[in-house]
Amino acid sequence: MSLLERDGSKKIEISSLQYDGIQKCLTELTQKTRATALLLSDINGQLIAQNGDTRQINTSVLSALAASDFAATSEMAKIVGEKARFRLLFHEGETNNVYLSNVGENHFLVIVFATSVTLGVIRVYTKKAVETLLEIVNNSSDADNGKEILNTEFNLHLNDALDSIFKK
Repeated sequence: MSLLERDGSKKIEISSLQYDGIQKCLTELTQKTRATALLLSDINGQLIAQNGDTRQINTSVLSALAASDFAATSEMAKIVGEKARFRLLFHEGETNNVYLSNVGENHFLVIVFATSVTLGVIRVYTKKAVETLLEIVNNSSDADNGKEILNTEFNLHLNDALDSIFKK
């Protein structure tokens, strides 16, 4: 579910069942692809969930940069005559690659993986994970009856606090 803050920006809230489903999906995708790290974010770059070894990665910044990347390539898609934005982006590095995939219109997945992992493995497993994630984020869960709503701002602050603890 998405709510508006006082300043007009969106505040994302998801149920604990949705969050558990997202984490289960990200954990499975991490294991199958041997990805270093996975992030699920909204289209504005607000981090919703993460998995893998993210200790050396500023996940909030990576999420925001990925959102900017999608915004820029969306404009590129329009310029070259595409009716919709590009569904995936791939950045190849010397030791790590970054694969970005839309999860519907409002979310995206960031996958960081070693160059030793083949792109085909990432693409195959990500496609299935995106379908699963779409079901989860598009179905607001009434099974919770509204209890234990996780605010992503809390998640961000918790992650930052945990990061600072482990860096000491």
